[in-house]
Amino acid sequence: MEIRERIITEAGQLFIKYGVRSITMDTLAENMGISKRTIYENFKDKDEMLIEIIQYFKEYQLNEANEIFESSENVVVALFRLLNNMVNTMKQVNPLFFHDMKKYHSETFKKFQDKGDIRDHTITKRMLKEGLEQGIFRKELDLEIVNLTIHELFILFSPESNLTSSGYHRGALFNNIIIPYLLGISTDYGRSLIENQGPFSY
Repeated sequence: MEIRERIITEAGQLFIKYGVRSITMDTLAENMGISKRTIYENFKDKDEMLIEIIQYFKEYQLNEANEIFESSENVVVALFRLLNNMVNTMKQVNPLFFHDMKKYHSETFKKFQDKGDIRDHTITKRMLKEGLEQGIFRKELDLEIVNLTIHELFILFSPESNLTSSGYHRGALFNNIIIPYLLGISTDYGRSLIENQGPFSY
């Protein structure tokens, strides 16, 4: 692993675990056993590093999602596997990560939120297209609108949303928000597949 990739992965793990602000370049260098100069030779500042980290993990998640799609018998099975991975990932993210991003790295946070920049809609778009081909989702729906709506619903799962800050478990939120929405856009065949999966386990 090259030093730049190593910095990205190890810094990303530390930011997710402890928040962004508390991990200084000195802290990162000490944890990695390298000089701070080496870090600055690869990244001009923390904002550049954060963008690289988010892009790196986005690519990792996309590859993982593609593997799940390829190995699942249908879109619904793939969906529940993806949701399970998403909940497990969210469990590992310290709320300070998003708080620090929003407060101290606002421009980077905006890029993280904006569609077409760092935020990725391709996984859900593929899910909807393949689900349409498999007769799972209703043909009369506008998939672009449906895809955007799904991502708007996902915002409710962020650490700063009223629902999560009120103590609701993300698994319960999926069962009460995402799953009913998916049932609503599904055909009878699609609903039967979703219902056979049972409530989302967490």
